[in-house]
Amino acid sequence: MIPTIVGLARRARSAFQAPKFGRRAISSLLISAFACTGASTALAAGQAYPQQPISIIVPFAAGGSLDATARVLGKKLDEILGQPVLVINRPGAGSAVGARAAATAKPDGYTLFIASGSAFGFVHLLVRNHDFYLKDYAPIAGLGIYTSLFAVSEATPAKSLSELVALADSKPSGLSICSTGANGINHLQLEMLRFAYQKKNPGKKLNITHVPYNGVAPALTAMKAGDVDACVLPYSSLVKQMDGAGLRVIAVQREKRLPALPNAGTTGEQGYPELDGNEQLVTISAPAGTPAPVLQRLETAFRDAMNDPAVMKSLNELEVQPKFVGSADARKWLEQDVRKLSNVIREAGLGSNP
Repeated sequence: MIPTIVGLARRARSAFQAPKFGRRAISSLLISAFACTGASTALAAGQAYPQQPISIIVPFAAGGSLDATARVLGKKLDEILGQPVLVINRPGAGSAVGARAAATAKPDGYTLFIASGSAFGFVHLLVRNHDFYLKDYAPIAGLGIYTSLFAVSEATPAKSLSELVALADSKPSGLSICSTGANGINHLQLEMLRFAYQKKNPGKKLNITHVPYNGVAPALTAMKAGDVDACVLPYSSLVKQMDGAGLRVIAVQREKRLPALPNAGTTGEQGYPELDGNEQLVTISAPAGTPAPVLQRLETAFRDAMNDPAVMKSLNELEVQPKFVGSADARKWLEQDVRKLSNVIREAGLGSNP
């Protein structure tokens, strides 16, 4: 049981009056009193939280799978925490705009950040004067897995990843391939395809042009309109709806095929095993410095939300693979991903900062 401040103060006073009681012992008692004050304050903060609306920053445009995931979970958190949960879209610069907004927010638990993958942990390598790192965020939990895939417009004849690569080789102007954001996860996965191709074909370069869009929805619109030949993007309900009606999924970046897309082979099956396992953990974080009791309250709330059958059903309908990961394991996952993709950035020469 934590001793009360009054009790410690009385002990310190008695000790001071005792002739043989040293100053060090008195100091220890006073330090304990202050420590208890901090502990009591932090505990009170956790018990009182939340007392106002909570915002979840999404670093991409509305309409994509990450935005939809945030809205599904936010609606459930309304019930669990008893406060409105607002979804705020802050797209731009491969998630840098949203990442900066989250890192600079007051660390009180009222501004959260949802991200697909670890981009916010290495964006400092890509965007000049962006000086925020993984240490500037406090991961709360992992919420699910996003699978990335390759899709082509209906006007593009390729029916597999190997055919897409061959088509790029055969055209003097190459192919235009879009992603959901410059220097974002899907862009880096496209760079990984370049590296894998060069490894298989020494001395040659894959003849493709990268075209970035701010999110899944605008990328799909461009592909359906024939503005680009293909795209690397996260799998979502939007993709499922459009498969065969404006686009065709030709490969998934995972070790096993997606049950919902049985005809789309894995990247490994199509000769590019380096791209297998490029799945991203969806995480929710707060600014570093957020009180531990508040973070624990949020982790518990998200765990409870993920245990709700209706939430699980909604996430499955969005083609998110629900997976709750505690804060410690989510941090480890992000740290490993940052190391891997930071190497891709350096090898591709994408960095704006040294």
